[in-house]
Amino acid sequence: MNKKKNGAMISILGKKVKFSDYRSNVAVTKVLYEINYTKFTLFDDNRDINESHVEELIKSMKKSGQLMPVIVNEDLEVMDGQHRVKACEQLGIPVAYVINIGGTSKQIALLNNTQKSWKTQDYLKHYSHKNHPNHVEYNKIIKFFKEYKLSFGVGMVLLSKSSNRRWDDKGMMTKFKDGTFKIKDLEGAQSIASQLLKFKSFVPNLVGIVKFCLAFTKIKALPNFNLELSYKQIKKNSNKFDRCVNQENWIEAFVDAYNYKLVTKGKDGHKRISIRKEGF
Repeated sequence: MNKKKNGAMISILGKKVKFSDYRSNVAVTKVLYEINYTKFTLFDDNRDINESHVEELIKSMKKSGQLMPVIVNEDLEVMDGQHRVKACEQLGIPVAYVINIGGTSKQIALLNNTQKSWKTQDYLKHYSHKNHPNHVEYNKIIKFFKEYKLSFGVGMVLLSKSSNRRWDDKGMMTKFKDGTFKIKDLEGAQSIASQLLKFKSFVPNLVGIVKFCLAFTKIKALPNFNLELSYKQIKKNSNKFDRCVNQENWIEAFVDAYNYKLVTKGKDGHKRISIRKEGF
């Protein structure tokens, strides 16, 4: 570890000061400083350390010092700033921190949500921990994505779908980020996900698009719709989706691809599908 010499000048929170002037737990406008890095501990449901992020912070701190203090509770459990602690340790400089009395692991995601610094995997890890009241639901979400390997947007749309075919997307991400998201119909989501996986084998780019998946879920409920036929027709006519912009375009393109040069007579004949009568 590269420790700073006592006479060296360091920059913390925009102030140039001597390294020797800092002692453990000295308050400067409610900001405290600690050189004993082992005093800081992490909650079990803190997001994982990202080494590349630590390297970025080290580069920044070498130029400007630690610009934002770490937030901990009275037990020095880190609520926000674990990467800053790691960067300070590698630089051998004191960690600037503030204490949030009574801070708990439940507040971590809310704190980081306002900073927009967490990724979806961070929220999943946090809320799937056994300490959280909704951890069972979030573990189901993790299992769903591991099994079906759909994009996050598509998967969450399926999991938020209610049994009456209406999509509950209002506030979906807000609920996901604050730990209150509830799966509407897991079996229904699994059924549609399984059907989408077959499309993925020949039009993988389309299956990653939420609007395509929404179009599929609406059209599969139409009279005369044949699932196996849809696979064949979409595979042959995937170019129909090239110019889709809004949801209406995607639904119309799906119908056009399904009906294109469709054999309607004989023993192999199929009936066309129509969205006009359904009022989509």
